[in-house]
Amino acid sequence: MTGSDKQLHKLETMDPLEFLGQFTGGQPVAKPLGQLVYDLKKNYAFSNGVINALFQVCLEENDYKIVRSHVMNMAERLGTAMVRTAQDVFAYLQADSRQSKTGNRQKTRNFDSFNSEYVETNIALIARQLHEVRQEVNIRFQQIQKQLDRIESQLGQLTDLFK
Repeated sequence: MTGSDKQLHKLETMDPLEFLGQFTGGQPVAKPLGQLVYDLKKNYAFSNGVINALFQVCLEENDYKIVRSHVMNMAERLGTAMVRTAQDVFAYLQADSRQSKTGNRQKTRNFDSFNSEYVETNIALIARQLHEVRQEVNIRFQQIQKQLDRIESQLGQLTDLFK
């Protein structure tokens, strides 16, 4: 499986809220985005792959921000084209951009270049989270050590009482 195939598979299988969560720096996804996902599923019966691909394209075109009106406009076009998979979304948009001769529409970036940016962003995010987890573990370990020292001291006192 190539890198593009793996990315397409990931888009197809990942929940849209989980997909969006990758861009929030570990913060929960905002309720309006959850509502947007619900609306896309309800109004267009889009699969997770179509929704994730739609979000990916919208994020790339809008400086990594989700603009509801842009998403809904694209969803309307994709619904009319009856796309069913993430690959269909990219193929439709690529064909659409070839047909469009206007210079004001920004072209989507190469899928592989996005993939490498995505990987780099995730590596940085994971490294930060790992550092935070290590700090938390160290704090908890020190607390447990103090509690064990107190327990050991109290056991020593009880032993002395029974002698």
